[in-house]
Amino acid sequence: MGVARRWEFQQVASTDGLLVAADADLTNLALLRSEVRSSGASGVQSVADVLVALYRLHGDAFVEKLEGGFSIVLWDSAKRRLLLALDRMGIKALYWRVENGRMLFASRVGAIRAVQDGAAEANRAAILQFLLFSVVPAPLSVYVGTHRLEPGRLLIFENGRVVQKQYWDIDYVEDSKIGESACAERVRDAIRSSVLRTAAGCSPESTGAFLSGGTDSSSVVAFLTEWSAPVNSFTIFFGEGQYNEIEYARTTAHHFKTRHFEQCLTPNDAFDVVNLLTRYYDEPFANSSAIGGYYCARLARENGIDVLFAGDGGDELFGGNERYATDKRFSLYGSIPRFVRSALIEPLASILPSSAGPFSLPRKYIRRANISNPRRIHSYGLFLSEPPEEIFEPGFLEEVRPDSWMAIAQSHFDKNSSRSELNRLLYMDLKMTLSDNDLRKVLGTAEMAGVCVRFPFLDRPLVELSARIPTRWKVKGFEKRYIFKKALQNILPSKVLRKKKHGFGVPVSLWLLRDKRLKSLMQDIMSDAKTRQRGIFQPNFLDQVMSRHFSEDAKNFGELIWYFLMLELWFRNHFERKADTVCADR
Repeated sequence: MGVARRWEFQQVASTDGLLVAADADLTNLALLRSEVRSSGASGVQSVADVLVALYRLHGDAFVEKLEGGFSIVLWDSAKRRLLLALDRMGIKALYWRVENGRMLFASRVGAIRAVQDGAAEANRAAILQFLLFSVVPAPLSVYVGTHRLEPGRLLIFENGRVVQKQYWDIDYVEDSKIGESACAERVRDAIRSSVLRTAAGCSPESTGAFLSGGTDSSSVVAFLTEWSAPVNSFTIFFGEGQYNEIEYARTTAHHFKTRHFEQCLTPNDAFDVVNLLTRYYDEPFANSSAIGGYYCARLARENGIDVLFAGDGGDELFGGNERYATDKRFSLYGSIPRFVRSALIEPLASILPSSAGPFSLPRKYIRRANISNPRRIHSYGLFLSEPPEEIFEPGFLEEVRPDSWMAIAQSHFDKNSSRSELNRLLYMDLKMTLSDNDLRKVLGTAEMAGVCVRFPFLDRPLVELSARIPTRWKVKGFEKRYIFKKALQNILPSKVLRKKKHGFGVPVSLWLLRDKRLKSLMQDIMSDAKTRQRGIFQPNFLDQVMSRHFSEDAKNFGELIWYFLMLELWFRNHFERKADTVCADR
């Protein structure tokens, strides 16, 4: 056990038969130190020392005392027992593998690959999940036999057996008695408290905030200003009009008088970072906003920042994604009595055309409304809307059967006991959109740039409060994050509160179409025989996607091509290279 230490909170401690290795950025470290010292422990200074002392006091339940992001491995030599633990929201990562009676574990899957017995085998099921969600979701990893620990879980390895326990999970129990104004006040106070708690131990001079111009990052800046002003704020933007939101970031920066830094990104910036991204992420990762995340974090580092605050999580807590409002429109169809739907509406709609034009819309609406969630909310993706046999090679489909594709998303959707479909979607997105995807993007690109990140919206009291808010105030009518906006209406500029959500979207589709270097990279890889002989895609399908990218919908098909590029570059930069060489590169 050991730590390749980059940050101060990545530590190892060994004492009296206990050994701990931890990557633990704890926001309540001062309180924990006070607790262990009051219990009689002496000489407890480091994070690792605190973890050992807490384990002696509370056993496995010590993890419930921790706030913030952490991945921890603890060996109890007296019990011959290994414990792995991950924070509640999946801010950190921890992979594991059992082979020949031994447990391998690491915060990066490439480290396990470097020491495992035998050759690594690509997990076809994980590759399919990547194509659906732009990332490999937990508990899978991209290698057969290696797994990623899910948020809020302990894993115990003892006597050759693996046992997992869920020590925390979000529980949606709506408080129907609270009034709207009182609820908004609680939300406002909880966000303020979360930002201030998350700032514990940070130095104002070397702390900053991502600022996209959206409501989440703007609210973080607002309450950081109460902690210490002026706040250091950082924004990237693009020249392409539909992606350019710099006016909103500037509005927030001016309103709160931040020390503001910004950078306009070009296709050259994207081309320059493609290889860095594909070498860093040792699993396929296609969230294109990683490009913006990296340059924003690098801008902060160049200006003396060690810690950045991010607004990730607000959409999943308060119902901020556009697709929640869109899905609500389809769910309304289910409120019509079944007899009326089957005997009247659907027979009449069947007379209408089904292909194109305004008269086809009723049939399309009914068809999508009759798909149950969570498949419905994901059904816009090409892989879930086209015949699988026209996309994938027969051998690939034999290994990854279409009836299993939504199993992970379905398991999250079904696990939540809330009677509200919106809450079940929010729960699924906390696990997949946030933990599996967005946090990996923000933390990974920040680490590449040399910056730590903290997430005020993932502070446990705020997360638990969001689960008690009635869903009618998360999406009211078709207005997203209604209660959040009401809570911040006298704090954020009205222009920012009213803006349409966009975030750190990157115009990668347009760049692949217009920029010579990116276009050449795309064409070289997509036409390469090596790409076409992976045994995954039908060659005709790749040709059709390229053709449609140039002739029809550059945005949608460009994003799809970006997935293909990231997958193929993963094969070349990781799977086909020696594991020790890949590790040495990092």
